[in-house]
Amino acid sequence: MYTNVDPYQKFESVSIANQIKKLIELSESAIDSNTKIVLWPETALSAQVALNELSIAPVYQPVFNFINRHPNITLITGVETYKIFTEPTEYTQKTTQGFYYESYNAAVALNSQSSIQFYYKSKLVPGVETLPSFLKVLAPLFEKFGGTTGGYTKDVQSKIFKTEKNPYMSAPIICYESVYGAYVASYIKKGANLISIITNDGWWGNTAGHKQHLAYAKLRAIETRTWVARSANTGISAVINPYGKILISKGWDKQGSIKFAIPSTNNKQTFYVSYGDYLYKIFSVIAVILIIWNFVEKIKNRKSKTSK
Repeated sequence: MYTNVDPYQKFESVSIANQIKKLIELSESAIDSNTKIVLWPETALSAQVALNELSIAPVYQPVFNFINRHPNITLITGVETYKIFTEPTEYTQKTTQGFYYESYNAAVALNSQSSIQFYYKSKLVPGVETLPSFLKVLAPLFEKFGGTTGGYTKDVQSKIFKTEKNPYMSAPIICYESVYGAYVASYIKKGANLISIITNDGWWGNTAGHKQHLAYAKLRAIETRTWVARSANTGISAVINPYGKILISKGWDKQGSIKFAIPSTNNKQTFYVSYGDYLYKIFSVIAVILIIWNFVEKIKNRKSKTSK
């Protein structure tokens, strides 16, 4: 599923209920009895609701009613949420009321017959989603580009979403994470047979940015020989086969749904999945050797000139 909501406005409380209503309508216009996974974009659920209250929050009841009506479906969607703490942690922020909380840009898997599964975005966008302490003074400026002034809490490793009786073991990739080939490959090592990319691509407007982001998804498919389903808010949503070919897509700023029968096969691990970014490691070593060799040659030449 994909929408064309302005990412600068999608967090406004007035429009959140309408966004959810539209996503449900788009989903129900496309699904049938064979549908196993529905994919919504990054932060499709963007209300300020605590992590442990998602299932009881009035604004999200239409979402849970939707999955209850379709018990065979697992909904994978982005969610912006938070958790309250009594003591500070590495990532907590402190409110004016004196309590602590962590913020999450997360992916969630919802199924009426299973417990909620969470994954917190691990590869945070520098500046926008995470800042070193000495740059916190610039946080309000970076927040305008789609982040949070205090930064997000992140997961320390990749996690796959599994649901009983669902053949897909999904790798939840959130936005910018799709540029990290080795990180995406770590999901495949853990058994994922579908790369599910959820993203907001409207930050750059109608520029080359959203096209480049899609191109990374094609690379991830080729490297891992795994199917990719991509749900983009104000971007290019697509289904990409294991050879990097886009089989079906909808362009930038288009609203609608894509329905596609993706094989749920368990792929053999590719050389890249097994060994990672070996090419850049090899050439990095070669580059260092060449630099040292060049430096030594210059010293030799200087010595030979001075000796004459």
